[in-house]
Amino acid sequence: MSLITKDSVNSNSNENKINSFNFVLTLEQKKELDEKYRLLALYHTYINNYLEFYIKNLEQENQILKARFPNVIFTFLSRIKSEHSYREKLERKGEALDIFADKLIILSVDGKTNEDLLIATSYDMENFLNTYSQDIEVIPRKRKDYIAKPKTNGYSSLHNTKKIIIKDKKSNFFRETQIKTFRMRETEETGLASHFTVYKSDRLSFLSRITDQKTAEYFLPKYMHFEYDRTRQQDKLILDSFESRFRYYFGINYSDFVKDKTIYQK
Repeated sequence: MSLITKDSVNSNSNENKINSFNFVLTLEQKKELDEKYRLLALYHTYINNYLEFYIKNLEQENQILKARFPNVIFTFLSRIKSEHSYREKLERKGEALDIFADKLIILSVDGKTNEDLLIATSYDMENFLNTYSQDIEVIPRKRKDYIAKPKTNGYSSLHNTKKIIIKDKKSNFFRETQIKTFRMRETEETGLASHFTVYKSDRLSFLSRITDQKTAEYFLPKYMHFEYDRTRQQDKLILDSFESRFRYYFGINYSDFVKDKTIYQK
């Protein structure tokens, strides 16, 4: 049996103090950790508290644009970022202001599809969307003009990020809007700039981690599109089905994936 002396107690006490000291955070470290937890929790705050306001904002904007540009045929597509993609971007860039994002795709102007005309209209619509309401604050540093300077893979679009103010709740959320012509959208869908081409290896690796629909939703964005609601007599945002979102994102039917799941989980 070992003998416990006063010196040994003091020695152990000093060692514990040293070990404890190693885990004490500085004020700056604590602030950084608190901010990281806040940003991680922000995703669920957007989904639970702001989603209804985003949908309302986009539906109103769709109506306003139709009234302001009656000679323009366009469509909106909406995307809610997946939790996995949000966390990954947060880790990589330190911020992710595009949990809510949408694409404004211009199809024709006065029945014409001349690309120069569609591009000119893109800038006109961008200017209008950034100035039509006092409840919108544009984030200048987040504006990207990939029409004037396309990416090397051919990607073209106007990117704008705005802060949408919710007066009733005395709060706000961020939203990204991409404005592009239908030809730019085709390049984005089928060319070298397509998300599936750019992120194919990442998406295939996600399949190895999916065990059921719930885990699939962690990796899967939520897509929405407009449909005409006869009861309301206006366009209404509709959430795409899980099956269609899974097929679009991964390039395979969920039912086929379930049957051959072992192929992707090697």
